[in-house]
Amino acid sequence: MIETKRPPQNLRREIITLAADDGTELALHLWRPRERTKGAIFYFHGLQSHAGWLWEVGPRFADNDVAFFVLDRRGSGISGGPRHEIPDVDTVVSDYTGALAHVRELIGDDVPLTLFGHCLGGSFLAALLHHSAFDVRYDAAVYCSTWLGRLHSLLGGEERAALAADRSTELWDAGLKSEDFTDDPRYRHFIDHDDLALREITRRSRATLLGLERLYLDPHHPDRRELPEIPATFVSGLTDPIIDLDDTHRVFNRMVSDRGMIIKFPTDRHYLFYTDVRDDVVDWASAYTLLQAVDRDV
Repeated sequence: MIETKRPPQNLRREIITLAADDGTELALHLWRPRERTKGAIFYFHGLQSHAGWLWEVGPRFADNDVAFFVLDRRGSGISGGPRHEIPDVDTVVSDYTGALAHVRELIGDDVPLTLFGHCLGGSFLAALLHHSAFDVRYDAAVYCSTWLGRLHSLLGGEERAALAADRSTELWDAGLKSEDFTDDPRYRHFIDHDDLALREITRRSRATLLGLERLYLDPHHPDRRELPEIPATFVSGLTDPIIDLDDTHRVFNRMVSDRGMIIKFPTDRHYLFYTDVRDDVVDWASAYTLLQAVDRDV
């Protein structure tokens, strides 16, 4: 079942309710251009965030003739599913594949589609693209402020084995601080008082995150496919208080066989959309998406 809720016409925002394979209702948020849609971006949000964090960014993409889609991950934002819980790898892949299939159907075959993963969302994106069950056509991928392979980098072999076997529902605090995300007091207040934000997940959810990392790190993973030669870019600030840029760049370059591009914007905060470089990132990502249509026609 798919249900579309339309706001007043001057807002250009829609919330589409998608039914996952098990019937769970997932909220797909859409900011649509007033006129013709020339490109589209599908955004993978991070651990604590949700589509509500993009209230300023969505309209800016739409003003650039780019439709902007954000799926509230299962258990996040206004989507259904248990809070603090990230389901198994197959369910994560199925949820995103179904949502992206719907997006491709909405925009048609000719509109270029960029997949944009921020922070933990970039790890979800990398896992999805490497999974053999993912078959939706896309035109470019952007990894933004993402520590790819973080758990494999921080934990030794025995620790990873213990984490993979952990089925505990005990909550684990991610230790996220709003001052790492932004210097702007308005956004810090929003983050600190956001009732929909997730700051804790179950320990068995961390095992899922480890399993997602294995999809793009282990060349012998049974569900893995090789990435197609599609443009990929890693985007961040000059420095980042949360991620190790050198480490994640190594993983990114290995993942895309050194065919990717790395771009740094002049900020030292983690959440680029809550910094002074927001508009520059929006305009760059819009142009990057629209150029894929040009390249396809050449």
